[in-house]
Amino acid sequence: METLVTLQLSDEYRSSAHCLAVDFFAHILQFASSYDRAAAYFSSSVFFTAQDEFGQFFDRGGVMRLVCSPFLEKRDITALADGVIDRPRILKEKRRPSELLRAGLPGQFLSSLVARGLLRLRVATGAPPAEDRLFHEKLGIFRDPEGSVLAFSGSANESRSAWLENFERVDLFRSWRLDAERSKVRRLELQFRELWSNDTPSLLVRDLAQALKDGVLKARCDGIDGAISVEPHSVVAWQPEILAPPHDLKLFEHQENAIAAWASAGGHGILEMATGAGKTITALTLASRLYDGIGPGMAVLIVAPYIHLVDQWCQVASSFGLDPIRCAESSLTWRDEVQVGVHALNTEVRHVLSIATTPNTLMSPLFQASIARIRKPLLVIGDEVHNFGTAAISDALPVEATYRVGLSATPERWRDDDGTRRIQEYFGPTVFQYGLDEAIKEGILTPYRYFPVLVDLRDDEFEEYINLTRMLSRYMAGDDDAPMSEPAKMLLIKRARLLASAAEKLPRLALDLQSRRRDTHILVYCGDGQVEGREAATTVRQVDETVRMIGRDLGMTCAKYTAETSPDRRQRVLQQFASGDIQVLVAIRCLDEGVDVPATRVAFLLASSTNPRQFIQRRGRLLRRFPGKRRAEIYDYFTSPRLSDVPPESAEYAVARGLFANQMKRAQQFASLAENAPVARTALRDFVRHFNLIDEWR
Repeated sequence: METLVTLQLSDEYRSSAHCLAVDFFAHILQFASSYDRAAAYFSSSVFFTAQDEFGQFFDRGGVMRLVCSPFLEKRDITALADGVIDRPRILKEKRRPSELLRAGLPGQFLSSLVARGLLRLRVATGAPPAEDRLFHEKLGIFRDPEGSVLAFSGSANESRSAWLENFERVDLFRSWRLDAERSKVRRLELQFRELWSNDTPSLLVRDLAQALKDGVLKARCDGIDGAISVEPHSVVAWQPEILAPPHDLKLFEHQENAIAAWASAGGHGILEMATGAGKTITALTLASRLYDGIGPGMAVLIVAPYIHLVDQWCQVASSFGLDPIRCAESSLTWRDEVQVGVHALNTEVRHVLSIATTPNTLMSPLFQASIARIRKPLLVIGDEVHNFGTAAISDALPVEATYRVGLSATPERWRDDDGTRRIQEYFGPTVFQYGLDEAIKEGILTPYRYFPVLVDLRDDEFEEYINLTRMLSRYMAGDDDAPMSEPAKMLLIKRARLLASAAEKLPRLALDLQSRRRDTHILVYCGDGQVEGREAATTVRQVDETVRMIGRDLGMTCAKYTAETSPDRRQRVLQQFASGDIQVLVAIRCLDEGVDVPATRVAFLLASSTNPRQFIQRRGRLLRRFPGKRRAEIYDYFTSPRLSDVPPESAEYAVARGLFANQMKRAQQFASLAENAPVARTALRDFVRHFNLIDEWR
């Protein structure tokens, strides 16, 4: 099989000695698997300069990535827009690219390439304040299946007139030649990569959909490499939303399997995927493929449990061409937009409508009345679906939804069988599972090491714990299946806060951080209780004292992230934490669900619930991948009275045993998948033996 390396090529091609379209362009294209191109001007006429070669290139799955100026022929702008807006219709076209090209259908050919992701076009303009700067660079890069690279630069644009009629010159550089030539290839590859990722100073590079939406494309006279501007709206009427995955998106195998399982289940079901395994991207890709099959005319309703998650969904959805109506606060901000959007969808003026909301807004009568008017197929995406088990929320989910997908790493509600049943009755059963062990093994999540840290309870703390436990036992005696009373719930909360705020935890944390004072990307989870203040007979919130201790006593840059932190402040804090400007982030529960903190390398868990959902979600969130992050470390603080104070014959032994056993369940989960599992388990060996929990530990 011939490759680029076997071709007989000149170092340069010039119109005085060569026909560039035949001797250079068509000759190389026969053996290429991908083609990257930057040119001032593009015209679909270029495909007819090497009609057979281009047809074969695209038939065999070749991908062309193109960066050009916004000045295009009017017919090309229309065809490009059709490829984006009418993607579902075009994908039903079964003719191969070569057939469309031979049939002399340039518009359909161009639309088909765009819809199928074979032509991926981005538009370069000057960046503010020099928006009128013309992008005029010209370079190209061919690759073959063996990985050989042929790069060129020269005067030619990407049009028929350039390759067949003009007087042009291109210079070639091969990756398999001498160091100087290989270096030139690498430089051109880097320059194109920077263009494609919008990392070139003084330029703004938009993908095609965004360029169409922003109205930056300008029509020019056919066949002329000079621009004559017209009003953008006279070229193409843009839709408020489209639904198509980013062309550069590549799903992992487990994501493809999840979509296939959901489709096989008839468009209902729960995807149980480890935190950090890409549930959001999976669900949006699922939505885009559904739209390709049934569109145009589809509604997508995203329900997420918190406002910050709604905002994250809106941000990720924008990369799929969606612009969800954000229904998370006052109805004054969304009422009219939803009503207009629903009407436009029903009357087929609009192809797709997306809405993102919280359960609180979902349950409001105004919102219920608005979505009840939808007359097109509706897909409901439930994020962190374990939160949707209450009767009020489950009753508010739209029964008219044709398609439903629930997402969670832990879809079953803890000690709430009725709530779990409600979730499954609406979304369907779990149709796909992808656990943390698989995600770590396959490199989707970062490996981790686990270190239990034992902290003694003071005598007065253990005495209070005993009293609370005895009071609690009075309320919980009897039917184990009976709902827990409110007094019992309050006692449980009080007891949990006592353990979370144990006095010896902060001194131990200070000791553990001493050797890390120059480190970054450290996360500390606190409880929401009170601890002793610096002044006598005063108490302060544990989170505030932790921030003070880390910032003032240890001299580390530190910030807190709590429910009281404003949305703008939250965003800044997360950015500064990711960059390392803030070394330590101190949180309570706000980071447990949905907030991405992938930069975290070390986590100290001062407080953890006995609810498996919390620590499973928390662990997965700490294991997200981040540049330069090879593994994570988790330090888990346990509380227990000193073993010498609770011998087996003592009256307090049973209570102490129960206290340790509750925490041990978390240790079993964490240690089971840790790189240092034997070491982690050994750290608790004396306690396991003392409390006669060897069988449970195994």
